[in-house]
Amino acid sequence: MAKSAVNVDELDLGQLGDQELHAVMQRVKEALSARFTSRTQEFRELAREMRFLVTLTKIGEEEPGRTRRFTQADGAGEDRRRGVSAKYRNPDNPTETWAGRGRKPKWVEEKLAQGSSLDDLLIDRAATQESAVGADSA
Repeated sequence: MAKSAVNVDELDLGQLGDQELHAVMQRVKEALSARFTSRTQEFRELAREMRFLVTLTKIGEEEPGRTRRFTQADGAGEDRRRGVSAKYRNPDNPTETWAGRGRKPKWVEEKLAQGSSLDDLLIDRAATQESAVGADSA
């Protein structure tokens, strides 16, 4: 049973009262929701025929057991990247370290210019671990 098309521009909404306008808005929301549900169900059935599973989640709502990955655009949340341990240490100032990634720090550039090699600046892992073990037993 098809209904005749209604020209929305010809509707005189100014003649309706506030309650009537709210009732019209509610009916429109319900009609759109029913249409969306129907079309979504059709899409799911087509996807199922092609052996796909389709799930939809409202924006702002999370499915239980699913978490979003951190992105820079989020601006919130915790950065889950692991810190990289230092590989090189400045012998003149032991608080200055470098992981060997990215641009070389100024102190590394200076040491290389003075004739040192990166191997000379490597942190001795064995000595570091022994001193940590010694500190724990003391």
